[in-house]
Amino acid sequence: MKILAIAPDKLPLPPIKGGSVEAVMHNIFTRMAKTEQVTLVSCTHARLPKTNTAASGRLKYIRFPYPGGSTYIHTAMRKLRKSKFDVIQIDNRPTFLPAIRRAFPRTPIILSLHSLHFLSQLTRSQGNAVLRHANGVTCVVSSLSNTFKARYPRHAAKFRSILLGVDTVKFRPRSQAYKTAIRKRYGLNDTYNLLFVGRIIPRKGLHTLVQAAARLRKTNKKVTIVAVGASWPGTKRETPYMRKVRRLAKKMNVPIRFTGYISPSKIHEMYHLADIFVCPTQFKEGFACVNSEAMASGIPLVASARGGILEVVRHGSSGLLVSAYRSPAAFAKALAQIMHNPALAKRLAGGGRARVVSNFSWASTVRNLKSYYRSKM
Repeated sequence: MKILAIAPDKLPLPPIKGGSVEAVMHNIFTRMAKTEQVTLVSCTHARLPKTNTAASGRLKYIRFPYPGGSTYIHTAMRKLRKSKFDVIQIDNRPTFLPAIRRAFPRTPIILSLHSLHFLSQLTRSQGNAVLRHANGVTCVVSSLSNTFKARYPRHAAKFRSILLGVDTVKFRPRSQAYKTAIRKRYGLNDTYNLLFVGRIIPRKGLHTLVQAAARLRKTNKKVTIVAVGASWPGTKRETPYMRKVRRLAKKMNVPIRFTGYISPSKIHEMYHLADIFVCPTQFKEGFACVNSEAMASGIPLVASARGGILEVVRHGSSGLLVSAYRSPAAFAKALAQIMHNPALAKRLAGGGRARVVSNFSWASTVRNLKSYYRSKM
């Protein structure tokens, strides 16, 4: 197959600046290029050429400037419209569908949705109007596809969930010596670390974790929060929300270490700073790769019982889920169960790793996606 895959408009491929959607696309299409001809479109970056190839020429990168979303997609379509592809995938940008359809009136187009956000921003009439240009819609978890089937019954047959994978070699349990070295590097070798990984924005719930940690510190003064990430991939600027979290942590006497943005090539190391990984998200996530990465790394976890997380984490066997996701007390209770019970921590860590290895492989994701493409051709 000749496949055109179009990334969202703000971060480049390969994902040298991070980005969850970009990381997923990289994992899928570098593997797909082992057998198929793939063209990947993304935005330009000073460290990357406008075009280059990989995978013995089977993977071609083409990059276009990003002065704005509509300019990006229209420029890309003007450049590519005379090329021939068997299938086109656009990730997380439903409003790009009409421009792609105008350029490729007879080519199957697949919209890939990673979250509720972008399609939910449209009115029903706007959503129906753009979805008529899609031959199919893949969603990273079934909770997304079920939500949109109900909202858009006219297009319900187009929706299909295809679960994402995890690199279980990169993200894997490590020796105690490895963990100790990482912790010493960050000055966190004599603390009990609650690890947060993700964008530091209100809906990710870091403020809830700070309040939960304050409760835990009443019995364990070593409890510390390690916050890995930035407000946006690659950004160093401290936002008002980050300052708010700092003030809250200081007020509640909770040590918090902000590592700042960590590149995709190093992120796997950060999980081994954790005694417990915590995902206190306040909204309905998609697949939320951070949870599966923590599980693959053999780290016990506590997460909000929201959205796609319910399909990734099995409560009591591969992690603990918190239904009252806005409640610091509820998070503190779940964290305390693990903190005070080493046997439970070990069982959840082992169960998480086993679940990922059995259920979330990139090979399976690629196989299912290729099958779906062929069904639309």
